[in-house]
Amino acid sequence: MLTQEELDAMQDASDTEVGRYEKAFLATRRTLDECIRNLAILEATEFDSDARDEVANQRLELEARRISLVRANIAFHANQNSMTPPSAQLVKDLTDLAKSATDLTTQRTTATAILKLATRALTKFAAIQDLEGGHGGGPE
Repeated sequence: MLTQEELDAMQDASDTEVGRYEKAFLATRRTLDECIRNLAILEATEFDSDARDEVANQRLELEARRISLVRANIAFHANQNSMTPPSAQLVKDLTDLAKSATDLTTQRTTATAILKLATRALTKFAAIQDLEGGHGGGPE
């Protein structure tokens, strides 16, 4: 449950701050979507059953983290979760990661590279909002 101070801060967020938050959220979700898709392709084309199971587990983990991201966004809009307004630079960084994730789609890549990219996006977004249900993140 948020404190009154946190609720007041949420209502005081400017339109610009909320707009940057949405851009950051969408870029992070796009990164995860692309990484999940790439892992699904690797999983479908992997011949070794142990390696295929490992990729499937990694994909499932990213899918769970994407659900947490979406839930945190919904909670923000329902005034049940706060966020720390992202800087323009952080939004650019997350947008660049989304583009990198899209670029991976057109290349042959490894599960490790895909997970590294997704983890970078989630780590950066954590500076904006706690994905486990608390309040806004803190500086990295």
